[in-house]
Amino acid sequence: MSKRIKKRREAGSTFEDNAALIMGIFTLIVLCIFPLVYHRYYFDILETKYQFYCAAAIGTSVVMLLYGIISGRLKSFFSDLRLKERIRGLCITDWAMIAFWLCNVISWLLCSDWRWEAFWGTSGRYNGVFLMTVYLAVYFLMTRFFRFKQWYLDAFLAVGILVCLFGITDYFQMDILGFKEGMVPEQRGIYTSTLGNINTYTVYVGAVLAVSALLFMLEKNWKRMLWYYGNMVLASFALIMGTSDNAYLTLAALFGLAPLYLFRTKTGVRRYLISAATFFTVIQCIDWINSAFADSVVGIDSAFNLVANLSVLPLLVIGLWGIAGLVAAWTIKKPNPDGTDTMGRWLFYAWIGVIAAVGAAVVFVFYDANVAGNAERYGAISSYVVFNDSWGTERGYVWRRSMELFLDKLTPLQKLFGYGPDTFMLLMQYYYDGKMMDGRTVIYDSAHNEYLHYLVTLGIAGLTAYVIYLGSAIVRLCKGMKDRPEVAAAAFAVIAYAVQAVVNINIPIATPIIFQLLYMGLSSAANEKNADEN
Repeated sequence: MSKRIKKRREAGSTFEDNAALIMGIFTLIVLCIFPLVYHRYYFDILETKYQFYCAAAIGTSVVMLLYGIISGRLKSFFSDLRLKERIRGLCITDWAMIAFWLCNVISWLLCSDWRWEAFWGTSGRYNGVFLMTVYLAVYFLMTRFFRFKQWYLDAFLAVGILVCLFGITDYFQMDILGFKEGMVPEQRGIYTSTLGNINTYTVYVGAVLAVSALLFMLEKNWKRMLWYYGNMVLASFALIMGTSDNAYLTLAALFGLAPLYLFRTKTGVRRYLISAATFFTVIQCIDWINSAFADSVVGIDSAFNLVANLSVLPLLVIGLWGIAGLVAAWTIKKPNPDGTDTMGRWLFYAWIGVIAAVGAAVVFVFYDANVAGNAERYGAISSYVVFNDSWGTERGYVWRRSMELFLDKLTPLQKLFGYGPDTFMLLMQYYYDGKMMDGRTVIYDSAHNEYLHYLVTLGIAGLTAYVIYLGSAIVRLCKGMKDRPEVAAAAFAVIAYAVQAVVNINIPIATPIIFQLLYMGLSSAANEKNADEN
């Protein structure tokens, strides 16, 4: 009997090893090949990336299915189904993912006039039922079979260097890849690197920055620490030179929330201060570059100028480096008596106070500028704090129209399940074509707010399922990142994505990479749970 059990365990171990290998190869395809794939440069970049990802995901799913059949694992799975136990084994994130997919299916079935478009997402950015089904399959394969190792993130960063360098050279208008040949001049500034639109590019680079920064702040080996620091510096330059204001939401999420995790140790405090000083140094350097090479660079007309134009910026940079140096000297000179690196909880609670104060200030400014009518007080930043149709490059307009669509145009059933997956443009065309702002006929294929987009297209049910899925996933990552730097890095990449999604869209160019990082982090929690159960 014991020999039979031993053979079963060995067979199971072999299957798990091979399954992890298959999912590891898929992960490398998504992280290392997918960002660089193109066909006709920017002219079909969305279609090319979408088709490549779907082909890779479906191919991997088929390989896993065939391997399950050949190995006999699939047969034993169904012969020993224990449905109640498997259902009880599903976590809230699993259920939310299933619910989100079901909401997509229901919304599609209810969308009688546009079922083809809702299934494939052809009227939007291909976020139809088909792609959501692919995401569902990849989610369960990754969380059940993948084994997360930090070197996967090193591979991600290695390719990220190339993407960032291409973006930086595009900022200098070099176009070394020839992507912009044949484009009209007014469009060249809004596309960059191998990812297309600058908003999509900053999503990706934001993930590179979050991963490299967190690993730098947590790494103990000095050689690897320098590797992550170099990536962080390069990603900082690339993010700002991407010229999209989306970048600053990523930065706010990273530098605003990271202390809640980092300030538990003296090393975390030191590395955080070094990272902050480095970032403001990058801002200063870019300002010098823009002045010295004004005729050669794209230039930045965004929130960057609010910081770069500060007369005290050089003093701020010097001050931050000085503080970082003093804190480093103090923490190294006076180690804890017990030999640990822990920090008192007082700094953690102090930072919570800072976050609360900043949040209250932001709420007050928006109230004061928009409700109280004191917009004139805010001078240069008034365009950011006064909400109107022009706010956020016309996001104010499309958000207002989105709420009108949801509140006034959708039936009660559509309010619950939406008009149909990725059918936003069809609604805009039907109700507002020819009545766009300032007399211009501009057709929006998304709400430029991921959550608002889901509210209109998938309804209250779909949005709720997605928020629970994303929120519970982040909570699971945060619980599992205490002694796992790679999980912490993945967690903050996803957090940065969730924050900037307020002004951005879900597009199968950057989103599959973010989701892959999410699945990688979740796989650690799933594997630890399975190990405990076994």
